[in-house]
Amino acid sequence: MANFLLDSDVLIWLLRGRTETVDLVERLQRENPAALACSVLSILEIWTGVRPGEERKTQALLEPLRVVPVDTSIARRAAFLLSLRKRQRDPREWIDAVIAATCLELRLTLVTYNLRDYPYRDISLYPMSK
Repeated sequence: MANFLLDSDVLIWLLRGRTETVDLVERLQRENPAALACSVLSILEIWTGVRPGEERKTQALLEPLRVVPVDTSIARRAAFLLSLRKRQRDPREWIDAVIAATCLELRLTLVTYNLRDYPYRDISLYPMSK
C-alpha cells in the first residue's frame, strides 16, 4: 500500500528534472519502493501537458507509480470538501478536491508544492519548498 500521493506539480518537476524533487522522490522510493502513488486525475493533468518528445520520459515516470482511481467514497468526500469552499467554478479546484479526498480516504500523505490548494482539515501534507 502506498504511503505518499504525488501531486501533479511534483510529477511535473520530476519530468523537468528539478534536483531537489528528484532527490526526495528517489529517497522515498529507496525507503519503500511501493510507497508512491498518484491520482488518476494527475495522470490526466500530466498527459494533457506533455511536450513533444516527452512521451517516453512521461511513460517511464508514471509507469512504476500506483495509480489510484476515483471510487464512490472518494467522489463523495471530494463533493463534501468542495461544499466547504466558497468558490468551486475552476475545474482545478475539483481536481484538487478529488486528490485531497483520495488522501483522506486512503490515509495517504500528499507530496505537493501547492500547499494553498489544499486548505482542508486533517489532510496530511508533505510540504515541499519552492
